[in-house]
Amino acid sequence: MNEITNVEVLKSEVAPVIAQASAIVIATPEQYSGASDFLKSVKAAQKKVVEFFAPLKTKAHEAHKAITTTESTTLKPLTEAEATIKRKMLAYATEQDRIRQEAERKLQAEADAQARKEREALEKKAASMKTPEKQQEYMEAAAAVVAPVVTVASTTPVIAGQSIKKQWRAYVKDVKLVPREFMVVNESALQAFARATKGSVQVSGVEFREEPILSSTSR
Repeated sequence: MNEITNVEVLKSEVAPVIAQASAIVIATPEQYSGASDFLKSVKAAQKKVVEFFAPLKTKAHEAHKAITTTESTTLKPLTEAEATIKRKMLAYATEQDRIRQEAERKLQAEADAQARKEREALEKKAASMKTPEKQQEYMEAAAAVVAPVVTVASTTPVIAGQSIKKQWRAYVKDVKLVPREFMVVNESALQAFARATKGSVQVSGVEFREEPILSSTSR
């Protein structure tokens, strides 16, 4: 029989146990004791299922591990190559952007200086006018002189399917100063602490409770 057929046989063998569990009613001490005895059948059925799938899982795990290991070792140098290229491209683009911004600042300063000279010349001309009308005319002309906004085109090529964007990232410098809302409670550590101290040691903001857990063996 193939594995699918074997699984169906296994399901049919444990089906009565599942059905009986659903039908159990516990309203008397005798029924409670009977349920306790029946738990052994449930545990035995569970063990049977686990033992059935164990070798299949082992084989599948070993095959999956071998495949993922080979994939990882083959892919790793390519991933590193991608990171190297991207790092070099970003370094180039960042430097070119620095050069572009520096050129923009220089040209903008020159344009601002030229506009200032033109305004000053017009204001001086207004001061030399003898009539208020002419003075106002030149002053308005001076006020209208505004330096153009200078932009320098980027020299970094635009590649289809690629883009460079800036993203803010957080780096913890002192964990003691990090606000509470960014902290994550270590649940597993708290549960281990609860079991170890049995609630004898209080922790602020935490309540320790002893709760019942029913355990059963198949023996």
